[in-house]
Amino acid sequence: MIDPPRRIGLAFALIQIFVAGLASPGLACACCTNQGQRNVATVTLDSGKRQEVESLRFASKATLFTGEGDVEGIEGIAAPAGTYTLTAKWLEDRLMLSFRDAAGRTGTLSLARPRTVSVFEVDPRDRPDKGLGPTLYKEWKLSAPAAGSGVFQPGVAPRQILTLILQGGGNSCTSSSDFTHWTLVMQGPKANYTLFGDLVTVK
Repeated sequence: MIDPPRRIGLAFALIQIFVAGLASPGLACACCTNQGQRNVATVTLDSGKRQEVESLRFASKATLFTGEGDVEGIEGIAAPAGTYTLTAKWLEDRLMLSFRDAAGRTGTLSLARPRTVSVFEVDPRDRPDKGLGPTLYKEWKLSAPAAGSGVFQPGVAPRQILTLILQGGGNSCTSSSDFTHWTLVMQGPKANYTLFGDLVTVK
């Protein structure tokens, strides 16, 4: 008969072997990644992905991208500003983004929930493998005809497309916690500009 201290030690050793086996890259792992992994596709925005997107929370600051130019050169926004205070919420099937600049001017941009989402997941090959594969860089893109009001009204017209890009990283199983930043792109014959900001981790 094995005495109690030895039984405890044997059990602990077996647990260590089991845990090490789970971490072994040779075993199948649904969320593990692989060097050189790449996934670029347009897929249905199913209920699971929709839940992850709708659970995102936007930080309160939005920045207008100007590059090397001046903010006054941005077309499609009445009196464009470098930064805005942002609030975001889903109203039924539409994401409503409300902006206010330091002078109190306001406007909204809204994105109807599309039927599909463009997925981009790639191993950038510059991140360490911690045993379960490298951390992927990720983007989810949602596009719909542009809608807006207030200071953004001048850029709203037929053939204008609004695209929300969610950016972040993680393993092969994507959730809302993977995304850390957002970019909003207005494109079309009348207006082309980009706003960007951070996402808030919900605990």
